[in-house]
Amino acid sequence: MRKYWMELLIGFVPVLLVFLIVAGVNVMPFLLLAALAAGVAFAYRGRGRMAAAQGGKQRMELSKSTMSFEQIGGQERAKSELIEALDFLVKHEEIKKLGIRPMKGILLTGPPGTGKTLMAKAAATYTDSIYLAASGSEFVEMYVGVGAGRIRDMFKEARQKAKKCRQKQCRNLYR
Repeated sequence: MRKYWMELLIGFVPVLLVFLIVAGVNVMPFLLLAALAAGVAFAYRGRGRMAAAQGGKQRMELSKSTMSFEQIGGQERAKSELIEALDFLVKHEEIKKLGIRPMKGILLTGPPGTGKTLMAKAAATYTDSIYLAASGSEFVEMYVGVGAGRIRDMFKEARQKAKKCRQKQCRNLYR
């Protein structure tokens, strides 16, 4: 049905423009308005996926992380607290029996170079999950809803990678 309307529109618009030019009407405002409408429709339909695809090339990926907490030097307190939090994810059935609400996620923060990415890789290994890293700047956009769409796309990608690697779960860890 959509193809029918597109063919009708493609045939009708040039005939209308020729008629208006012959009638002596200035068609330039109509052309500018049509170009503006087409640009808005294109931007709405794409919702930043083109920019997300470019950002996705820069995204660091490891389908199966092999980093362990023993390989990370220092940060003993941070490692033990992260392992304690990850136990809520790994042993979720036992935690539910105790009546504890499951966690929504873990956010690693700190200045650059403090080992957040290494800790996230080790966390993915500990929970037997897919590791997929993304920078926060990939999700900041000028248009409302584009960043949220990219986050949804990233979660969809992580689920697909988990299925491909035959892992039972996927975790997104942000750096």
